[in-house]
Amino acid sequence: MLNRRGLIAIAVVGPTLVPAVIRAQDQAIVGIQTVTTYSADARITAVDPAARTVTVTYADGAVRTHNVGPAVANFGATRIGDMVTLAFEDRLTFVLSGRSTPTPPNRDVSVVGTASAGQNLTGVAASQAVGTWWVVGVNPAGNTITLVNPASGPVRTYNVTTQAGRDQLPRVKIGDSLTAINSQVLVLSITPSA
Repeated sequence: MLNRRGLIAIAVVGPTLVPAVIRAQDQAIVGIQTVTTYSADARITAVDPAARTVTVTYADGAVRTHNVGPAVANFGATRIGDMVTLAFEDRLTFVLSGRSTPTPPNRDVSVVGTASAGQNLTGVAASQAVGTWWVVGVNPAGNTITLVNPASGPVRTYNVTTQAGRDQLPRVKIGDSLTAINSQVLVLSITPSA
């Protein structure tokens, strides 16, 4: 049974509980993993067979170096100056942030280390790119999400690959921010372009 003291407590504490519930709904969640494939035309400007990388220049002047997948059998035949069509597989892992949750600043961090002992040389490299994308479409029934990177790039539709990520799709709304915390772009094929 409510008495006067109980009603006063509800009147004082109640307003502080509502923002806590709202903040809990806007907290970031981890685990939306995606994959998409696409292609682009470019001119080869460098080839590194040992590292299995190819550097290309796109029509807009952008220069990028990409890892080449092991399934690309004709990688050894690629030559500097060739005009090619590259097929890519783009895998991303995102953290979802609600509209009122601040996102981390975009950054690209690389760490390289080497050590030598006599004739032996060992090296290690790691990199992480963190970038925030905008949600422009979501289809929980189709397990897809459509995103645009506000820094550059076209609108792309990604397949959500994990069940945990698919379970989170109903929470995603157009206008939300997704922060990419892990990214892997792999060249799947290199074909001469006309």
